[in-house]
Amino acid sequence: MSTSYFALVAPLDPGGGAPATQRFDAHEHCTGPWSADAMHGGPPSALLVRACEQVVAAAGGSGLVAVRTAVDFLAPVPVGQVEVTARVVRPGRRVALAEATLSAGGRDVLVARTWLLAVADPPVALPDDVTEAGVTLPEPDLCPPVGGDRWDFPYGRSIDWRVVGGTHGRGDATVWGRARLPLVGGEEPSGLQRAVLVADSSSGVSAGLDWDLWQFVNVDLTVHLTRPLAGDWVCLDAHSRYASSGTGLARSTLHDELGVVGSSAQSLVVAPSRR
Repeated sequence: MSTSYFALVAPLDPGGGAPATQRFDAHEHCTGPWSADAMHGGPPSALLVRACEQVVAAAGGSGLVAVRTAVDFLAPVPVGQVEVTARVVRPGRRVALAEATLSAGGRDVLVARTWLLAVADPPVALPDDVTEAGVTLPEPDLCPPVGGDRWDFPYGRSIDWRVVGGTHGRGDATVWGRARLPLVGGEEPSGLQRAVLVADSSSGVSAGLDWDLWQFVNVDLTVHLTRPLAGDWVCLDAHSRYASSGTGLARSTLHDELGVVGSSAQSLVVAPSRR
């Protein structure tokens, strides 16, 4: 049994200013709910955040923190070997933007742009009424684990889910999530990587449609953080809404163990299931 989502096969190509490229083997933990041959969106999206962070650090932005990513899903991501290419779009000492593309079998399947910002040290003194509220949720260890078989697929089992409110996977719900294994073997994931890995589950956590009768696949994922993520746990206060146009939107307010830390959104394509 593998102990990470991805194993690094080929390291960064220094390439004198050319885009940096890495190759990975995806492990079974990446597999999502819709097909045994396709990844859940969380792990490959987090892998693109990692690539953006690395290419910015290599360009001199090692002190910057990734606070926003926008991922577009161009095609399903097959479980197998993938290649990630990243480049710096906007270099800077206080603000940087990077872009990363994930390809499989010679085809681009995901693309992401990630903003990285400098974090004030010492912290900026702000009025209390303009900052996010503190912790109002029960601690993860005090919340019951997810039960039943709805999340009995490899990615679903790779996350430690704890229910705060609602019913996980059946309408609006609030859940804590923590990956049971690292994104890449031997590495500690960054805060935005951890947030993205869990936040792509918002549409599933808050699914208001019967999984056996409907598909509600996201075509994108956007995650914003107001500050660096604290700790391993990420809470999704998740809501999904659908329209008769066959489209929908899943949104989450993100919490960590210090309080509200950001938000996420996914655009959905809604259709009767073909399974």
